[in-house]
Amino acid sequence: MIDPILWYFLLTLIGWLSFPLAFRTFDKLPDKGYALSRVLGLILWGYGFWMLTSLNVLPNEPGGILVVLLFIGCLSAWLLRGLRWQEFIQWLGQNKSLIISVEVVFFAAFWFWVVVRAANPEIIGTEKPMEMAFINAIVRSETFPPHDPWLSGYAISYYYFGYVLTAMLTLLTGVVSSVAFNLAVAMCFGLTAVTAYGLVYNLLHLRIGNNDAQIPRRSIQRWSVLGPLFVLIVSNLEGLFEVLHSAGVFWRRGLDGSLTSSFWKWINLQELINPPSPPFSLVPERVGGIWWWRASRVLQDINLADKAYEIIDEFPFFSYLLADLHPHVLAMPFVMLAIGMALNIYLIGTDHIPADRINLLDWLMAWFKDKRLPIRSISLFSWFKQPQFWLAVIGIGGLAFLNTWDFPFYVALFGSAYVLSISMKEGFSGRRIAAFFELCIFLGVFGILAYLPFYIGFASQAGGFLPSLSFFTRGVYFWIMFGSLLVPIFSWLFWLWRSKRLQPDWRAGLKFSIGVIGFLWLTSYLLGWVGANFSIWGSQLGSGGNASALAARLSELGRLFAGLHGSADPTQLIFSTLWKRFTAPGTWITLMILFVLVWGFLARLDKKRMEMIEKDSHQSPSTLVLRQSEYPSATGFVLLLVLLGAGLAIVPEFIYLRDNFGYRMNTIFKFYFQVWMLWGIAAAYASVILWKYIVSRWRWGFRLVWVLVIGSALIYPVFGIWDKTGGFSPQRTLADGRRVADWSLDGALFLQRGSPDEMAAIEWLRDAPLGVVAEAVGYAYSNYARVATFSGQPTVLGWANHEGQWRGGSKEMGSRDVDIETLYRTNSWVDAKQIIQRYQIRYIFIGTLENSTYRISEQKFQSNLKLVFDRNGVKIYEVPSDLLTEIQPIS
Repeated sequence: MIDPILWYFLLTLIGWLSFPLAFRTFDKLPDKGYALSRVLGLILWGYGFWMLTSLNVLPNEPGGILVVLLFIGCLSAWLLRGLRWQEFIQWLGQNKSLIISVEVVFFAAFWFWVVVRAANPEIIGTEKPMEMAFINAIVRSETFPPHDPWLSGYAISYYYFGYVLTAMLTLLTGVVSSVAFNLAVAMCFGLTAVTAYGLVYNLLHLRIGNNDAQIPRRSIQRWSVLGPLFVLIVSNLEGLFEVLHSAGVFWRRGLDGSLTSSFWKWINLQELINPPSPPFSLVPERVGGIWWWRASRVLQDINLADKAYEIIDEFPFFSYLLADLHPHVLAMPFVMLAIGMALNIYLIGTDHIPADRINLLDWLMAWFKDKRLPIRSISLFSWFKQPQFWLAVIGIGGLAFLNTWDFPFYVALFGSAYVLSISMKEGFSGRRIAAFFELCIFLGVFGILAYLPFYIGFASQAGGFLPSLSFFTRGVYFWIMFGSLLVPIFSWLFWLWRSKRLQPDWRAGLKFSIGVIGFLWLTSYLLGWVGANFSIWGSQLGSGGNASALAARLSELGRLFAGLHGSADPTQLIFSTLWKRFTAPGTWITLMILFVLVWGFLARLDKKRMEMIEKDSHQSPSTLVLRQSEYPSATGFVLLLVLLGAGLAIVPEFIYLRDNFGYRMNTIFKFYFQVWMLWGIAAAYASVILWKYIVSRWRWGFRLVWVLVIGSALIYPVFGIWDKTGGFSPQRTLADGRRVADWSLDGALFLQRGSPDEMAAIEWLRDAPLGVVAEAVGYAYSNYARVATFSGQPTVLGWANHEGQWRGGSKEMGSRDVDIETLYRTNSWVDAKQIIQRYQIRYIFIGTLENSTYRISEQKFQSNLKLVFDRNGVKIYEVPSDLLTEIQPIS
C-alpha cells in the first residue's frame, strides 16, 4: 500500500513545485495552469534529468533525479520573488474551491485506477513485456541513451521518453519496477483526468465568466468533470452491439434450427457476425475469446479481392483497460498539456509582439527591395523573450520523444490557435497563412533541437505515403467508433446555427470542404494510378532483353501494390475503388458536413466579418454583445479542436503512412486516437453548453438523445471493468483448495508463482553487475525474452519482429538467432567461446524455455564457466572477465 502513496505524494509535490511556473506562464487561463501543473512539472523534471544524464553531467540514479527536482523548486521560488508572492498567495485564497476540485479529481482518478490494476496486475501478453523491458533497461543503464534490452550492444531505437519518466519515479521511490509498471498506468490515467478537467473548466469559464445565472462559477467545477468522462471513460458504441448480440437481438431461427440475421450480416462486425451462444443474456460474452477486445477492432479494410485487413482503432478507455503502457498511453497527459499551451497562446495572441514588428515574409520582401531591416524587426524573434514559447518547445517538442506521431499534430494546433487569435483581432489575410507556417516551422525546429540526442539514435520504420484506394472506413463503422462524441458536437454546431448566435459562412465552409477533400481525393488517385502502373512500366523496361534493377524493382512494387489492393488491372483498380467509395460514402460525407459547418463558423469569427455583422440592422444589440464577448474566447478554440480532429480523421481515408505492416492499420490507430482526445474535450464542452442553454422545445429532446447515446457508450466500460477485474474480486486457489483474495500491484507475481525458481534467478540477475545475458530466442507475444524483460540486463536477441519494426529492418540482428542456438547446442567450446566473445556475453541462462527450445550441451559451460546460480535445474553461468578481453565485432 505504501508504493501508490509514495507515487501520489511525489506527483502532488512536483505539481506544487511547478505551479508558480505555470502561474507565471499560463496567466491567461482562468485556473492559471493549476490543473496542468503536475504534467508541466513532470515533463520539465524528466527533460532536465534526461538531457543532463545524456550529456554525462548527472548519473542515472536517485541523486541525479533529486538535483533536477531541487532546481525546479528553486526556479519556482525565484519566479515568485517580490510582489509576485503576494499575488500568488492572494490567488490561492480566492480559488480554494477550484484547488480542492482539481485535487479531488486527481485523487479519485489515480486511486480508482490503482484499484483496477490491483485486480489484474499481470505484465503478460500483448506489448506489456516490451514496455517492462524498456523500464528495467532504463533503470539499469548507467547513462543515456539506455541500452536496448532485446538487442545487446545497441541503444533503444524507440520513442522512450515516457519510460524514462516511469523509471525516474521508480528509482526515486525505490518501488519494484513490476509494481511501478502498474502505478505508471494509474499515473497516466490520473494525470489525463485532471488535465482534461482543467481544460474544460478553462473553456467553460471563458465562455460563461464569473457571473451567469445559468451556470454559477461553482457549478462550472462540477460540469467540468465531463472532461475526463468523455476523454477517458466514454467509449465507442461497440459495447452496445455486444449486448444486443449476446441478447440474441435481430437473430431469428430458421427451419433447420440455425440462427440467421440480415442485420448482423450487413453491419459485419467481426465475431458478432457469428450467431450468439444460447442461453441469451444481456451480459456480453465470447466463448473461447475476449469480448471486450473487439471494440478496438471495429474497422476492417476489404480489398477488391475480398481480403480483409484488421485495423486497430483503440480509444482511451480500451487502452487503459488493456493496460499496455504503450507510448500513446504515456503521452496522453502531455497531449492535454499541449492543448492547454495552445489555448494559452490563443488567448495571448499578439500581446507580446511590439507594434513595429513585421512577419518574416514582409521582412524578406523588404530585403529584396533593398530595404535592409534589422533581423530583430521580425515578429518571430519576439518569441525568444516569451517563456510560453520555450515551454511549448519542451512540452510540444517532447511529444516526438513520447509518441512521435503526435508531434506535428500539436505543432499545427499551436500555430492554428495563434493565427485564429490574430484573425479575430486584426482580420484574416493571406499573411496569416505565412504566420502559421512561420510559427510551426519555428516551433518544430526548436522542438527537434531541444531533443536532439534522441533523434541522433532514432531509426523510424515509416517509409513514405501510400494511397488508400480500396481501404476506407464505412460510415457505420465511423459512427460506431465516434458516435458518442459526434452526437454532442453536431448538436452544438446545429444549435449555434439555429439559435442565430453565430451564423456560418456557408460559401467559405463549402469551398474549404470541397478543397480539402478534393485535394486528398485527387492526390490519392494520382498516387494510386502510378502504383497500379508500376508492373506495366517494369515489364516495358525489362522487355527485349534489357532487364535492369530498376525494371525488376518496379515490377516487384507493382506486384505488391496489386496484391495489397486486390487487382493488377489499373483501370479496374481505379474505377472499382471509386465505385466502392460512392456506394459507401458515410464517413467522407460526415466529415464534409463537419468541415462546412466548422470552417463556416470560423470564417465568421474573423474581425472584419464581425464588423460587417455589427452593421447588420437585422441583428439585435443583445445578440451582438453575445457574439463579441462569448465566441472569440472559448467557442473559436473548441471549433479549432473539432476542425483538427476532422482533419486527422479524413487523411487516412485517402492516404496512409507506409510501415512494416504495409496497410493503414497503424495510421488509423495513431490518427483516430488523437481524434478522440480532441473531440473528447470538444464534446464535453458542447454537452455542458447544450444542457444548460437550450431553452426551446428541443431541450428535452436533446437531453433524451444525449442520455441514450452516452448511456450506450458507458455500457462498454461498465461491463469491461467488471469482466477484466473479475467483479473486483480477484482470487486465487491455495494448495489446500481454499480461495483467497488476491489483490496486488506486482505485475511479475504470475512469474513468481508459476516459475519461482526462474524468478529467483531473474532477481539474482537484477542485482548482479550489468552484462549481456544469453537466453532462448523465440517468437513474439510469448514468454521468450523474459529474463531481459524482468531483470533489466540486455539479452543478445529478444522479440526479433519488434526489433525489425523499431529499426526499419533486420540488418542489426544479423545472425544472432542462429548464433544463440549454436551457443546452447554445440559441443565445441571453441565455437561457443567465439559466440560469447562476439556478443560479449557475461551470463548464460538455462531454464525451462532454454531446455524446451534447444537440446543443450551443458558440459562445455560446466568445464569452462563459473556456475553462480543453481536452483532446481535453473542455472546461470558467468563468463570470467578475462575471457571477454578479446572483443569481436557484433554481427
